Amino acid sequence: MGETIPAASWLGRISDTYNMLWKMVIRPPRDLYSPEELGPAKFRLGKRVYERRDLQLRSGRGVLECSHFVPAKSPEAKRPCVVYLHGNCSSRLEAFDALPVLLPRDLTVFCLDLSGSGRSDGEYISLGHHEEKDLRVVLQHLRSLDTVTAIGLWGRSMGATTSILRAEEDHDLAACVLDSAFRDLQTVAEELVSRGRFPVPQFLLSWALEMIRTEVSRRAGFDPLELMPINCAPNAKCPAFFGVASDDTFVLPHHTQDLHNAWAGERVLRVFDGGHNGVRPTWFLEEAADFLVDRMKSKSQLKAQDIVAPGRKFASDPSGKDDEEDSSGGVDGKPTPRLVSPLTECLQLDPRGANVPMSADLLSRRVPERKHHMARELAKMGFRTDAVLAAVHHSETVEEGLEWLLTQTGEAPCQVDNRPPSGARDHCCLGVMSPCSEREASPAQARGEREEHSLPSVPVPESPAPPAPPPPGRLLPGANLNDQLLFLGFDETHTDAASKRCLTMDAAMDYFSTNSVTVRL
Repeated sequence: MGETIPAASWLGRISDTYNMLWKMVIRPPRDLYSPEELGPAKFRLGKRVYERRDLQLRSGRGVLECSHFVPAKSPEAKRPCVVYLHGNCSSRLEAFDALPVLLPRDLTVFCLDLSGSGRSDGEYISLGHHEEKDLRVVLQHLRSLDTVTAIGLWGRSMGATTSILRAEEDHDLAACVLDSAFRDLQTVAEELVSRGRFPVPQFLLSWALEMIRTEVSRRAGFDPLELMPINCAPNAKCPAFFGVASDDTFVLPHHTQDLHNAWAGERVLRVFDGGHNGVRPTWFLEEAADFLVDRMKSKSQLKAQDIVAPGRKFASDPSGKDDEEDSSGGVDGKPTPRLVSPLTECLQLDPRGANVPMSADLLSRRVPERKHHMARELAKMGFRTDAVLAAVHHSETVEEGLEWLLTQTGEAPCQVDNRPPSGARDHCCLGVMSPCSEREASPAQARGEREEHSLPSVPVPESPAPPAPPPPGRLLPGANLNDQLLFLGFDETHTDAASKRCLTMDAAMDYFSTNSVTVRL
């Protein structure tokens, strides 16, 4: 006879899952960084010196902590401004990834901790609903300044969704960069459950979503199932530069494709690898910055000499140094710190771990028997072995363990990769402003120094053996679209261009047809 599971056990598990899910929506890990992590107020990027001007703005949910990056030389000159909007468990520190490609193009950069994030007021986030109101306040402030000409947006994840919601109504925006937005929140939730990312039986999904809807509405004041950027895209007129990781397993790539297809204005799509929270490739950052510069230049109707042309960097004077710098490369006789880029959103769940049974070592030797259920449930959610061990040590229930993990986003136990690394990648490391020396500090070096203090990571348990391959002829050889196009005989230059613009083979064929690309036989 099968084992009878007590009703109380079922109710307890449902309660744990319910609490976990609503917290994932409106109270994910909060990036409570220290003010020192913003670095010095004046820093050097290349041969130029820039200033960070911190300020506070007030929105309907309290005080917003903001920063405006401007050139130290002629800060009152008229320039376009890019507003950077961070993801759901991130902060304004995320904007540091974009500063190296935006500031040298003679753009100023404005970033902020959205309500409920970072050091700003607010208990909960809303994945774009209330954040769009924060953005309105920022835009009103920037448009009151004589120094700001055109305004563009650069958003990632929640920040991209926020940008879409604002772009529907604000047709004065010059352009948007939209990295990994979702089309609607209900589809994201259904896809996560269907792929085993959360322990909710499929037959209970509708009930669970309705319960979460009620809880989120009560606590955060918005209906999550009515958060549908896909309905806003047909009314958005500004040029949009869409970016998506082909291996994003959190918000599937089709969300970006759907938004791109529905966008009313000019639209461009670029595809890369790196997952939802991975480091974005340099070529993508550069191309996105060029896109913004070109459209913001047109929007503000500036003369060619008033703005640096797309792709160009600042030209140094014949002496090889700027007015702000002395012969040692410092400012006012002191070395000027260099800018170092941080990495962004921290918590990721590994889909491979959802169906992997707990290891015998974890269950029998290192976890007390009374906590076997807790360890097994956390492992099913995709957390790595070291994360599960740490949570079990600090907690007594599944909910307490999950809550503890969500507060440890800067620590190694809570770093759960959502795909095998394709190279040397950094995870959950905040960058710093470090003084210059003879050996110029680089972002990779700075992140590496921070990693020396991280807890050791334990590899994710091996995935079950993959299913047998389909019959010959069903799939093309190759791990990705680029490899498959090369197999078909297309030139490497053309396949590289197509793989950056298309998510599917059909889209690549359409791209080749439009550009009259043929195969050499």
